[in-house]
Order: sequence, then structure tokens, then C-alpha cells
Amino acid sequence: MTKEPMLSYRKCILINRDMDSDTDVEICSSDEEGVKLNIHQELLSKPEREQITWATHYLQPEREDEKTLVKKADDLTDRIAKDFCDYMKELGGDQQSQLFTPEAIKELFRIEFDNHAARGLRVISKELPSIQEKVAINTGNPEKSCYRALEREISKDIKAEHLPKRTTAFGQSLLLREQFYPPRNNTKCMWRSARHVPKELVTLKTVWEGITNLRSVKEFCRWMIEHPEYRRPSYLNCLGMFDPAMLDARITLETKYRISSTAPVEPPLPVDHIRRRLSELADS
Repeated sequence: MTKEPMLSYRKCILINRDMDSDTDVEICSSDEEGVKLNIHQELLSKPEREQITWATHYLQPEREDEKTLVKKADDLTDRIAKDFCDYMKELGGDQQSQLFTPEAIKELFRIEFDNHAARGLRVISKELPSIQEKVAINTGNPEKSCYRALEREISKDIKAEHLPKRTTAFGQSLLLREQFYPPRNNTKCMWRSARHVPKELVTLKTVWEGITNLRSVKEFCRWMIEHPEYRRPSYLNCLGMFDPAMLDARITLETKYRISSTAPVEPPLPVDHIRRRLSELADS
């Protein structure tokens, strides 16, 4: 079999000598021939730990952050099984040491079964659109929480309400199923307005009214002054509690009032002394 290039570099003529006639030819593309990789290049393209399959001290132990999730789970399972076996051996008895082995413990809690019943079992996986807030934070995916998902859906609904209606295209009316009319659900007023909430709750007057003289409230205001990135309650802001000068003046004034109120009070004069004093004033 020989190959002779034609006008195009992408085509070639294959002449099969085993055919009955030399005029029988077959045209095929050169791209169809699979490019065989060099075994050395294929080995070097693999990760370092897959390249080295023999025991060597040059290979550093695998770090915890380099392990896959399956590897971490297997290591944790082996560690738990070994600790349990060591605990049972410490209790004493040859029979217990023979029964409780790491392999036997892992076999008791094995969740993978490779039998006919397991292969015939139907498993339906379901993908959740959102998860709980705590789970999302612990897994490092805060955008998957229920509150974030609800916020995104509300934003989409608000954006859809501002889209223009689409009923025609190229001067012709669209089919009824292809027409688009923006919804009129008033989503923004329903979800992002406080018209149904009392003003006392919006300004947090209900929370802070009557307790502004407490030391804890003043320390809270001082902390809020040092962290301006957080939103401040409107009620405390109207009272000037977030002004450092006014806050220090209030603390100083209340401290002086507390000291004066706790000063010792002179005991009342006896009745005889009052009568004697009145008689002296009458004689004079």
C-alpha cells in the first residue's frame, strides 16, 4: 500500500495491491488516522504521584490539601476503624482482638454493594435549587443558600416586569404562544418596600426607645462609630448617638449625675433642735 499526495494536503489516494485491478482506488482523509502519543509523553502528562509507582524517599508525603474528597474520606474511615480496634484490644481478651479488625469494622459499615440486588436498584438523584444557609456557608458556597436564591428570583421578576412586550416581528404578528407580555405583579413594592411595616419598626424606635441611657447602648454606639461599614439604626442616628462628641458629653453628664446622686445625705435634724432654732429666731 502506498500513499501519493494529491493537490490537497488533506486528501490522499490509497492503492490496495490486493485488489483485482490497479485502477481501484480509495480516497480517505488523513485526519482519520489516529495520532499515537508517545508512551513517554503520555507518562509525563500524568500527575507526579501517578508517574512514580515505586517506593522512594524523594517523593514527599501527600499533603492534606492535595488529597481528593474520596481519599480524605477513606483515610478518615481507616483511622476511625483502627482507633476502635485499638480500644477493643485494650479491654482485653484474645477473642475480641481476633474479631475486631479494621477490615471487619469497615465491612460492617460498608455502603457500596456490588451484587445483583444493588445493580438492579434504581437510584433517582435530585438536584436541589438551593440549600440551607448554614450548609452553604460551611461548604464555601454562600450563593447557593435559600436567601440568595430567593433574592435572585426576585431580581429576575423585577427585571422581567420592565421588559417591553413582544407581539410582532418583521411587520407580522407572532403566534400566541410566542408572544410575550411583561407581568404586572408589582414585585418591587411587594418584596422591597416597607409600606406595610410600621415606622417605629423601620427606624427601630421600638427597640431602642427607653434604653438609650444604658451603658451597653452607649458602647454599642461607640463600636458602630469605629465600624462605619455597618448600617446604623435610624432612631439612634436621629438622637445623635453616633456623634463622638455628643456621646462623650452624654456619658460625662450621666457620670456626674450618678456621683451626685450617690453622695452621702445628712441625717435630719432632731425636733428639739428645730424648736430651739425657731425660738431663737422669734426672740431676735
